[in-house]
Order: sequence, then C-alpha cells, then structure tokens
Amino acid sequence: MTNAEITKKNTVFIILLLPLIFFVFLMLSSCERIGLAEAEADLDSKKDIENELIFFNYDNIKIEGTSGIGIRIRNCNIELDSFGNLIILGEIENTSSSNKTNIFLTFNFYNKKQEVMLSEVVSPGVNFLRPSTKLPFSHVFQYNDKFIDLNKVKIGADYKDYFKNIEGNAIARQEKFFYEDEKLKAQGSVSNIGETKIINLVLLATFYNQKDEVVFLKKCFLPEDEMNAREQQVFTMEVLLDKYTPDFTHYDFEVFFEDTAKLP
Repeated sequence: MTNAEITKKNTVFIILLLPLIFFVFLMLSSCERIGLAEAEADLDSKKDIENELIFFNYDNIKIEGTSGIGIRIRNCNIELDSFGNLIILGEIENTSSSNKTNIFLTFNFYNKKQEVMLSEVVSPGVNFLRPSTKLPFSHVFQYNDKFIDLNKVKIGADYKDYFKNIEGNAIARQEKFFYEDEKLKAQGSVSNIGETKIINLVLLATFYNQKDEVVFLKKCFLPEDEMNAREQQVFTMEVLLDKYTPDFTHYDFEVFFEDTAKLP
C-alpha cells in the first residue's frame, strides 16, 4: 500500500470520526451544565435560608412552661449560639416532698397557626431530682429550615415518684472566684454529708440574666463521679468571656447524684 493510499484512508477515518467526537463533546458539556445548574440551585437555596435567618427575630418566640403535681418548668429562655443554633433553656423544679426519677422533657413546637410542627422527648441528662431542688436543661433545636415558622415552644416533663428517703447528701460550696485571661474561674468543694456512697455525681453551674432566665449551663470538673460517705473533693470551673458568651448577672451550683443504697 502506497503512502498516498494510507493518507487517504486516514483522512476518511477522521472525517467519519468527527460526528462521534462532536456528539461526545455535546454530552459532556450538557452534563457539566446540568451539574453546575444543580450546584447553583443548592447555593441559591442556602442563601435564601441565610437571608431569611438575618431577619429572623428569635426573641418573638413564645415559651410556655407547664406545671404538674409537684413539678414545674420555670426560668425558660431562648438563645442563639455562635454556630447559629437555637438553644432552648430552662429549669425543672421539684416542688413536692418526694423524689423524682425517670425524668424526661417534652417539647412541642408550634407554627404561627398554632399547629404542632414537631414534638421531641429528650432526657435532661440527670435521672434523679430531690425535693425542693431544680434541674437546669439545655436543648438544641436542630431544624434550621423551620426557624422561620417557629412561633411557640411548649415544655413539659414526665417523671415517676420515688417515695423512699435517700441516705446520700452531696452539697457544693464555692470558695473563691476570680477573673484571669478573659476567663471567669471558680473553685470550691463538694462534700457527701450523707450516710452512704453516691454515684453518677454531676455538678452544674447555671447562669442567669437579670430576669432570672437561664442563659447557659456549664459542667464543672470533678476528679471523681462517685463519693463515699463523709468524703470531699474539690471542683473547678472556667468560663471564657468573649463576644459569644451570653450576658449573665449571676449563677448558681446544683449537685446531682444517685444513692447506691436506695435507688433502684
């Protein structure tokens, strides 16, 4: 076969291949445009939500705490944290003379038509509440796309009565607090003045604004989460005071535990 014949065949092959190359190019371009359009649509949707949140005033959301026999929800508040999450805070108060256990919080979220949009049942993280004490709680509303529709939050509590007396008794004392490196630091001690060992020991600091509404919670560091009778241990607490820290005027400590001799 001569060079002229080879060149001729190559030319014919290229001519026949051109439509296929053009078709593949069109398909790739089309896929790229579709993918770009979907990405732009997602970006526009996110921008719409962000633009709506700019004008979203969470202070207008109503909070309704319910009361039952021997228990009530109080000092409720809503805050927006540094990540843009809506935080619902408050306290469960045991107003009875009996212990409460198996505690759960119930949240019903209403829209502007007073229709229930969502319902949630969550554990406050502590399973035992003594008489005449209060348990602070903090709950994150995770449905950012429903911020705009949210009009009211109704909070309740489910629990069981536990009528036996407990022998453990932990109390906390703040011994000093000071400011250092833009931090509030507190130190103190927790003592078990009861007659039996306690377990699952938790120490929480609840921070309030001037209206006594809960603005945030802080778990204090304890070396051990259990204590024998007449035992004592020290605790520390640090709070970074920056632009993301909610304004507070005062705080209080609450101790929670379970009594190994009495609790089921």
